[in-house]
This record gives sequence, C-alpha cells and structure tokens, in this order.
Amino acid sequence: MTMGMGRHVAERRLAPRVGIREDVECRLNLRTRVRLLDISLSGALLAAELAVPVGGSAQLRSGLGTSAFRTDVQVRRSVDLASGVTLHGLGAIFTSMDERSRRSLEDFLRKASQ
Repeated sequence: MTMGMGRHVAERRLAPRVGIREDVECRLNLRTRVRLLDISLSGALLAAELAVPVGGSAQLRSGLGTSAFRTDVQVRRSVDLASGVTLHGLGAIFTSMDERSRRSLEDFLRKASQ
C-alpha cells in the first residue's frame, strides 16, 4: 500500500475485507457492571457504567438475597442520577425470566417489604 509523498505502509490484514449489505443485522454483546437502585415485579432502576439507549435490550444477572436472579430487560427511559454521579441511570422493564428467577424476585420483594 502506498500513501502520498512516497511513504509505504505495510498491509497488516491477513485476508481482504469485504463490504456487508445494510440489511445484515448484527449484535455486539457487551458486559458492564450495574448497580440495582430499586426493583419491582415488572422492572428495575439501574445505574450502569455504559450508556444503553432507550429501546436497547440486555440480560441482567444478580443475586437477590440468597438466590440467583436472571432476566431479560428492555431500557424504557434514561434517568438523571444525583449530581456528580458518573453512572448512567436506566429505567428498565423485565421482558422475560424463568420461573426460578420469578420466585426469587417474589421472595425478595416479600421479605424486603416486611
């Protein structure tokens, strides 16, 4: 590969790249730590290191009390957190969870409200 002014740049690719049509959908799953600020049967308020756009989906994993909890969530709104907090506030709804996680959540909420 030649750049202007006679400089040569070595090609680092092992194979040539090929352009992709616009109708090919891809997903990049990223991991980020979140803090659970509050929770209900239908959703949660999270403080996340990474911003997730409204409409974005993710999987939330946590331990509620002594039980494991896992659910798919969809971000419904961006929430302002306290001044000086560098985390991103996310209002999310639960879109699906297994029966074990549902029982774990129900048990946690029942004990927390006593």
